[in-house]
Amino acid sequence: MARRRPLRPSAALPGVRRPAPLALGLVLALVAPARAETTAAAAAIQEPASGPYLRLGGGLDWPAAEVFRDADGCASLQPPALFGCGAGEDGRRLGARNSVVQSPVLDAGIGYRFTPWLRAEALLSWRPQVDLSGQANFLGAGADQPVSVEAESLAGFGVAYVDLPRLAGLQPFLGAGLGVARNQVRGVTYRFPAIGATATTSLPSGSSSDLAWLLTAGVSVPLSERLALDLAYRYTDLGALTTASGTAEVVRPSRQRSIPIGGTTALLRNQGLQLSLRYAF
Repeated sequence: MARRRPLRPSAALPGVRRPAPLALGLVLALVAPARAETTAAAAAIQEPASGPYLRLGGGLDWPAAEVFRDADGCASLQPPALFGCGAGEDGRRLGARNSVVQSPVLDAGIGYRFTPWLRAEALLSWRPQVDLSGQANFLGAGADQPVSVEAESLAGFGVAYVDLPRLAGLQPFLGAGLGVARNQVRGVTYRFPAIGATATTSLPSGSSSDLAWLLTAGVSVPLSERLALDLAYRYTDLGALTTASGTAEVVRPSRQRSIPIGGTTALLRNQGLQLSLRYAF
């Protein structure tokens, strides 16, 4: 009787295929370089080392809380100061304190890259709606004295930027600029609910041109060899908002009159976030 021969562990059973380590290794060898090549390509996006560029964008500003004061001094008599000297209804110096209100910003810049890390641009920055609200503290007018200010600002800057080494594909940058701002106050209205529902005092409009400066920091996201997305924080000093000396319109429940009045002024300082596209030619 013939004896059955035992199967050896290395023998293959019919219909069962063993793993092919050679084929698997071949697939991994093909995929790994492809992934590395994709990562390297994303990290290798570089705009031209030098040359001109155009930047367009916008954002939101949060004006710092400032105080409207008498422009010609609190003791002015010709023309008479609006606030005058001394303490107001709340015990603080007479004036109008503004609260923070968002204002839109539109930017356009033409620049030039001198080296891979240094560039400069001429920046035009427009704030079409710098509307502030706050409270005055005139004596004898009650605790609630709301103030509304409608204004706009157009500023031009020369800005220098330093591009720092990349981090995780992002290009950090720092910048500083110096320029001139043209600020226009379209109207200032004081309301006095404690005196009457229609009790108001409206001041003349005014404009001023002032030295302006900015500081900025942000990151740039390369979208292609020529296009980048910039996200930045910016601090801007735009000089002052002023109302002109002239005639104030005073409305009270019993009468309405016009009186000569001196000008007022408040500093315009903003913090904001900007988003823009930058295209290198």
